[in-house]
Order: sequence, then structure tokens, then C-alpha cells
Amino acid sequence: MLYLRKKSISMQRTFKSKIGILSHILLLITIILLFYSMWIKSIIFLVIMLIINVLFVPSFIHTEYIFNNNMLYIKSGYLPVIKIKLDTISEIISHPKKNSLFTTNPTKRYALSSDQIILYCKDNRRIAISPYDKEGFIRETIKCNPDIKITKDLLKRDYLNRSFSYHIFLSII
Repeated sequence: MLYLRKKSISMQRTFKSKIGILSHILLLITIILLFYSMWIKSIIFLVIMLIINVLFVPSFIHTEYIFNNNMLYIKSGYLPVIKIKLDTISEIISHPKKNSLFTTNPTKRYALSSDQIILYCKDNRRIAISPYDKEGFIRETIKCNPDIKITKDLLKRDYLNRSFSYHIFLSII
């Protein structure tokens, strides 16, 4: 007697992180300082630079965002994996490139570029990420949870509202 087991089909989709120029510059500086520490033969400086490179390079190479079974897994080097149920995401805000250093916690950088998406969860968490295919990431998120509110270029609209209020104020005076 042959028993066939029903396979559960789980679609997994992975998005790599976009790597910004600032991350490239930081990596280049740490590598140059590593070679400089070997040149001047400073063991303490060499060990410090090796530790920084060992901690920085894996997050530079292995930052990815994985959709699997109605969950979003955010991985970045040695940082802990963040698991988010897609049902708990309430809003996605797409920030323009001018907002280069916005993160919720700079010690836990899951966004390697200034072109970021901010995920707002119902449990009051904010997570900054920077997928290379921003539109594809948003499409995949909406496919799993169509109730998500999408906001693009929030800072531009806020700036326009402030300048409009300023012009109204000047016209009253």
C-alpha cells in the first residue's frame, strides 16, 4: 500500500537589499584602515579593524528580506532575524532618497541604502528596510495583505504643506 503525502506548497520570495553609496564608502574606509594597520605594524589597531570588518562585511553581503508562509523574515549578517506576520503590517511609507540617515535604531541597520521603506506594524514597531526592487517588494506585501496603507514621498508632501501654510500666513499679514 502506497501512501502519498500532500505537499504543502509554500511560495518563498527573496529580495536583496539595495546598497547605498554611504555603505560602500564605509566598507572602503575600513578596508583601507585594515591595510594601513598592517603597514604601520600596529597589532592593536589591526585587531580592531579586523573585528569591525568581520562584523560589517556579512551584513553588507547577506542582507535580505524573505516572504514565506505569510511571514516576512528580515536577515542582515550577524544581526538577529526579524520575523513579522504580514497581517500585522498596517502601513508602508516609501521615503525619498534625501532622507539618508532615518532608521529606528542605528545599531540595528537592516537598510543599507538611503532609499528606504519604513514598515509600521500594529504592535508599534517601525522597521527601516531598503529592498533593491522596491515596487516588487510592495506588490508582494500587498498580495499577502491587501489592507496595508501605502504612502509615498511623505516628506515631500509635508514640505509642501508647510510652505503652503507659510504662504497663507504671509498673505494674512
